[in-house]
Amino acid sequence: MTANTHQLRGNLQRQSILALMSCLLLYQSTAFVYTPTFDQTYRRRRSFKPSPENLRIEQNSIISSTALAVGSLSKPTATGATNTPQLNNNKYNKKQQYSYTRRSNRDTKKYTIRQLFQRAKDLERKGEWRKATGLLTDILQLDPADAHSHLALARLEARRAGPTKPERAVQAFVNGTKACPNSIHLWHAYAHYMQSQNQVNQASELYERALQIDPFNPYVCHAYGLMLMQESKKLEKQQHQQQSSILSSNQTVNVDAPTTATAVIPTAIKAMELWERALTKTSTAALVCSLAEVLIARCDYASARTLYASHASKAKDERERMEIYLAASWLEERYYHNDTRAEELLHMAVDTSPTSSVAKVALARFEGRKRMQRGGKVSEDAKQQATLKTLASACVANHENGTVQAVDGRVYNAWANIEVKQRKFGAARTILRQGLEQYPNDHSLLQAAGKIEERMRNYTGARELYAASLRIEPSAPTIVAYALLELRHPESDENNLTKALGLFEEALLIDPRHGPAYNAYARTVFQKVGDADKARAIFQRGVVANCPDAASIFHGYAMLELWLGNVDQARTLLLRGREEVKRQDAGKDYVHRERAIFIVHTLGMLELNRNLPSDALDVFQDGISRYGNSSQLLLGAALSEVMLGRQEKARSLFELSVLNDAKHAQAWQAWGVMEMRAGNIENAKTLFESGIKNAPRHGALWQAYATMESRLGNVESARALFDTGTQKAPNHIPLYQSWAFMEFREGNFVQAKALISKALTRDKRNGSGWLIYSKIEDQMGNDGLASLLLRRGIECAPDTPELYCALGELMMRRGNVNDARQVYEKGLEVDPMHAPLYHSLAELEAQVFNLDGLAALNKRAKNIFNSNAMVPTAASAEIFGSKIRTRRAGTVPKDVKALAERIVDDEQETEATVDGGKGLLGELGSTLLEKEGRVGQLLSFDDQE
Repeated sequence: MTANTHQLRGNLQRQSILALMSCLLLYQSTAFVYTPTFDQTYRRRRSFKPSPENLRIEQNSIISSTALAVGSLSKPTATGATNTPQLNNNKYNKKQQYSYTRRSNRDTKKYTIRQLFQRAKDLERKGEWRKATGLLTDILQLDPADAHSHLALARLEARRAGPTKPERAVQAFVNGTKACPNSIHLWHAYAHYMQSQNQVNQASELYERALQIDPFNPYVCHAYGLMLMQESKKLEKQQHQQQSSILSSNQTVNVDAPTTATAVIPTAIKAMELWERALTKTSTAALVCSLAEVLIARCDYASARTLYASHASKAKDERERMEIYLAASWLEERYYHNDTRAEELLHMAVDTSPTSSVAKVALARFEGRKRMQRGGKVSEDAKQQATLKTLASACVANHENGTVQAVDGRVYNAWANIEVKQRKFGAARTILRQGLEQYPNDHSLLQAAGKIEERMRNYTGARELYAASLRIEPSAPTIVAYALLELRHPESDENNLTKALGLFEEALLIDPRHGPAYNAYARTVFQKVGDADKARAIFQRGVVANCPDAASIFHGYAMLELWLGNVDQARTLLLRGREEVKRQDAGKDYVHRERAIFIVHTLGMLELNRNLPSDALDVFQDGISRYGNSSQLLLGAALSEVMLGRQEKARSLFELSVLNDAKHAQAWQAWGVMEMRAGNIENAKTLFESGIKNAPRHGALWQAYATMESRLGNVESARALFDTGTQKAPNHIPLYQSWAFMEFREGNFVQAKALISKALTRDKRNGSGWLIYSKIEDQMGNDGLASLLLRRGIECAPDTPELYCALGELMMRRGNVNDARQVYEKGLEVDPMHAPLYHSLAELEAQVFNLDGLAALNKRAKNIFNSNAMVPTAASAEIFGSKIRTRRAGTVPKDVKALAERIVDDEQETEATVDGGKGLLGELGSTLLEKEGRVGQLLSFDDQE
C-alpha cells in the first residue's frame, strides 16, 4: 500500500513539474508585444484580449497553485510519516486533484500553442517569414501532431521557396501527413501544391487519399474537379490539333468518330460527378457555381437555373448564399435577358448579406448596364452616372446606418474608380478620404488613395499611402504599384531597377495568381533590361498559375510577341486569352471587363492590319455582344465596314462610338475622313469641329481638318487651323509636316523649311519629315542636299519605304543605275509589301532591258500580293512581323548604313543623335487618313493596365 502511494505521489510530482515548465514557457512567450488575430482554426473562446499584465497575473497564480500542489504532496507529517492515511481516506480528493493537474497541464499547453500560432500568423502577414517559420517549428516541437501548424508551415515554405525550389515545401507536407495521417486539410493542401508544380498524377493520388478520409468533403471535391476540368481542356486542345493535322494532310477521317465539340472527355465527367456528390451533403457557392459554369458552357441554361434555385437556400453561410444569388442574377441577365428577375436576385443578395460590399457593387454595375439597354443610344457617361448614383446611395446609407455596415470599403473604391475614369481626381480623392474615415484599416482603400496621389503628381504622398497599406497587410496590388512608382519616379537618383524587380517577385510570392504583377514584371524586364526570353518565361509562369485575370496575362504576353514581330504567336495568344476570358465570364459578371476589351480590340486591329476586314468585323461584333457598346470596339467595327465598302453600316457604328464616348477623338477623326472621301464636306467639317470641341488637344483632328481645308483651296483657313493645332498639341509631329507640305505647295519654301525643321527637331526618327525636307530642297534645285537629307533620313528612320523610293529616283536621274537598284532592293527588305518600290524597280529593269530581273521581280511580287486584294497571302503575317521588328529595333538594317555611306561621294553629313521612337500601337493603326508625303497612322489605343 505504501509503495503504491509513493508511486502515485511520484507521478503527480512529475505532472506538476511539467505543468510548471509549460507555465514558464508561456511566461516567456508573453514577452512579445503583439495584436492577436482570430485565425479560422484557432479562435479564442473568450471575447476579450488579455493584456500582458493580466497574462502575468494568470501565470503567477497557476505557478503558485502548482507549487502548492507539489509542496503539499512532498511535505512530511510531524512524525516523519507520509500522508498515506489522508490519501487513502480521501480517494475522491485524490482523483480530483490528479485530474486538475492533468487538465491544467493540457490547457496551458494548448494555450501556449495558440499564442505562438497567432504570433506566427502576425509575422507572416507582416512579411517576416523567417521568424514565422521559426515559431511554427517551435510549436511542432511542443506538439509534433499539431496538424494546423504543419499546414501553416508547409504553406509558408511553399511561399518562401517559390516555383523553382519546391523541396522544402514538399518535405514539410510529407512530415505533416506522416505526423497527422487523418488530416484531410493537409492532404488537400499537399495535392493543390503538387498541382501548382504541374505534377498532375501525384496530385491526383493525393486528392484520392484525401477523399478516403471524407468522400464528400466540398473543398477537396471542388479542387480535384477543377484540376480534372483543366486536364479535359488540354485533351480537347490536343484532339483539335490532331484533327487539324489530319485535315491538312488530306488523310482519311472517321466520320463516325465524335468531334471535339461533341466528344465527352472522361475527366470532365468525373469532375462533374465529384461536384454533384459533394453537393448531396453540403451546398457551397464554389461547387454550385463551378457546376453551373459547365452547364452554361454546354448551353444547358435551364439546368443551371434549377441548380441555383435548389441550392441558394441550402447554403449555411450568408456569404455563400450571396454568391449563389449573384451568379443566378448573371444567368438571368446574360442568357435569359430577364432584367427584372436579375434585379430581384441582386436585391436578395444584398438582403442576405447586408454587410457585403460585393453585392452592393454588383447591383451598381447592373444599374449602369440596365441604363444602357433601356436608353438604346446612350452615352457611356449616362451608364457611369447610373452606376455612380447607386454607389453613392450605398455609401450614404452605409455612413448613416450605425448598425449594419459593410465589412470593407469596396463600395467607396468602386465609386472613386469611376471618377478616375472621368479624370475627376479631386472627386475621387474626396470619396476615398470619406471611405478611410469609416474604414481606416482597409489596405485596399489606402492603395487606391496612393494611386490617386500618384496621378496628381504627389509622389511623396503616394509613397506614404502605399507604405501605410503595406503595414496593415502586404498585398500584391500595393507592392506592384509601389514598384512602378519607384521605376517612374524614384526617390533618389540611384537606379531602382533591381529594387523594383525584387518587389515584383515579392508580390508574386504573396499572390502567385495576381495577373497584373506578371504583366508589369515581364514588361519591365523587356523594356528596361532587354531580356525577351526572361520576359516570356515570366508570362509563362502567369499562364501556368491560371490567374483569375486571364486578360491581363494573355494580352501582355501577346503584346510582347507582337513587339518581337512574332505576329502568328501573338494572334494565337490573343485567341487563347479571349477563350479563357469567355470561360471566366460564363457564370458571373467579369470584373476585369476593360482588360478583356483590350484583348478583343488588339485582336481585331491585328486582323485589320493583315487585310482581313471580315474576320476583324467578327471579332469586334463578338466583343460588342459580350461586353457592350465599347467605343473602341465600335470604332474597330466601323473601320472594318469602311474597308468592306459598306459606308452606311460604318456610319451607324461611328455614331454609336462617339455617343458612347464623346471624347474619343479617333472616332470623330475616322468618321470625318470617311465623309470627306465620300464628298460630304459639310458633314466632315461638322464632325471635325465636334471632335475638336470634345478633344481639343488631339493633334490628328486639327491635322485632318486643316488638310481638308487646304485641299479645298482654303489656304488661310487651313493655315489658321494648323497654327491653332500646333499650340494645342505642340508635340504632334504630323501637324508640322502637313503644314510644311502645304506651304511647299504654295511656294513658301522658307516657311516650309522652318516648319519641317521644327518637326525634325522634335522627332528625328519620323521619316516623313526627311522626305518633305528633301522635296523642298530638290524643288529649290539643291539635288545634292536633297540626296544628303534622304540618306540621313534612312539612317534615322530606316523603316520608311518612301525614303528608299525617293533616293532611288534621285540616283536614276543622275544615271547611277546600280546604286539605285541597291537602294530599291534594300527598301524591299525593309517593307516587302510597299508596291511603289516594285513599280520603281520594274521601271529600272525595263530601262536597261534586264528581262531576267523583270521575271524574278514578277515572281517575287506574286508571292507577296494576291490577285484578290481582300485575301492576304501566306507570307503576309511574316512580312508584317518583319516590319514591326524593323520599327522596334530603331536601327539601320544590315548593309543599309554602308550603302548610304558608299554613295555619299564627297559630301559631309551633319552630326545628329537618334532620339525618340515609334510605338507598336502606331503600327496597329488604321491607314484611313492619307497625309501629304505618306500614309498616316490613325488609330491608337492605350493598352497600359
